[in-house]
Amino acid sequence: MRKGRVLFALIIFFGLIYAVYQYTPIFKPNTIEIVVKSPKAYFSANKTVNIAISDKTAPIKSIKVELISMNTTIKLFEKQFNEPLVKQFDVNFKPNKVIPQGKAVFVVSVEDYSKSNFLNGFKKVVQFPVFVDSTPPKVILLSGVSRIKIGGAALAIFYVKDTNLKDVYLGVSRDGVVDRFRAYNAQTIFGNPNVYLSFFTYRLSKLKNYSTNIYATDEAGNLTIVHVPVFYTTPKIRTSRINITDEFIKTKVMAILEHEGIPKKETLLGDFLYVNDIVRKQNYAKVKEICSKSESKILWKGRFSQLFRSAVTATFNDKRFYYYKGKLVDVKYHKGYDLASVRNARVNAANSGRVVFEGYLGVYGNTMIIDHGFGVFSLYGHLQSFLVSVGSYVKKNQYVAITDTTGLAGGDHLHFDVVVDGYYTNPVDWWDYHWIKAHILNVIDEAKTRLSLLNQ
Repeated sequence: MRKGRVLFALIIFFGLIYAVYQYTPIFKPNTIEIVVKSPKAYFSANKTVNIAISDKTAPIKSIKVELISMNTTIKLFEKQFNEPLVKQFDVNFKPNKVIPQGKAVFVVSVEDYSKSNFLNGFKKVVQFPVFVDSTPPKVILLSGVSRIKIGGAALAIFYVKDTNLKDVYLGVSRDGVVDRFRAYNAQTIFGNPNVYLSFFTYRLSKLKNYSTNIYATDEAGNLTIVHVPVFYTTPKIRTSRINITDEFIKTKVMAILEHEGIPKKETLLGDFLYVNDIVRKQNYAKVKEICSKSESKILWKGRFSQLFRSAVTATFNDKRFYYYKGKLVDVKYHKGYDLASVRNARVNAANSGRVVFEGYLGVYGNTMIIDHGFGVFSLYGHLQSFLVSVGSYVKKNQYVAITDTTGLAGGDHLHFDVVVDGYYTNPVDWWDYHWIKAHILNVIDEAKTRLSLLNQ
């Protein structure tokens, strides 16, 4: 009899332990996980809600997504799982509902089939404040049809307004890629904080399927795209033959490799090809990085100046065929103008601006870059020395450097580039006052007229 009571007590004891283990959250806690990938701080009824839901120990029973706005609960999504089978579920949907703009609370509620909460299942709620903004930015093109030669530059001016504006830029699509040009706030010109401008260029394209658009995005992810009409022409491309000798490689190429700390290749030709391709691409990337930040005002005035008393020895986008021992080994496009004067000629600044870089830059040798504002830069390569320092503001035609043969230069000359937001463009346009007036000054005046009509 006593043994029976002990056995019964043990059964009750272990039964209680099992019940505590199996049906209470002491040993089996809530394992529901909710990861809200979007929205974050801002919510748009036009953007996809993306939530990852999982439960390590029990199947999901129900999911509910709501928005509490102006003391009203708006049901966005609800799903019941009638069978206890699913432990992981991704919520993806567009609300497509009219929701009042302003402050709200985003709420996600999930219940599971767990028996570890006294047979009631677990529930987890994630909620956080959001700002509802379902209105895309307002974008109005203020400039008219842009005209551009491939390789040349053009200016687009536009009005963008959004309380929660996040990003605005101009994009040129070509050959399946998009060249992105920074939109600079142009309040210094127009006196309006909602006016932006972008200088841009059309790079060489195989398909010539150019498309130019303004992209404006707000914090909620609402996107506005406005097309920029562009009429373009194709200039004739010059070609040239450059014969590479062993002596040139041993002197010019080796100097670059040593300066960059790059080991020599197995052959002299390998050394040349590495510098002409890999090092050159690295130099282009460095120039793009340097030219990614510019002052939001025009620092220059009038047309740009060519190197005084210089002759043009190579032009923009010249197609260069490199031969080594009579064999074609490489093809490259020249990204600027080569200007020859006397040996160690003094270099005049093409226009006023601020010196943002001076130093050694691979194929360019000793190089100086001047910021002229709104993403326009001038580059001076193959220099011997610098006459001004980084950070200095220089005047148009002020002497800033001395020419030489540093970098991949076969003789004493100046390599001159005009760079727009990191992209090379034809300097010859910037030397022409009539081009400056027609493609920049007149465009600004037309935009001012359209802006005044917009403000009426």
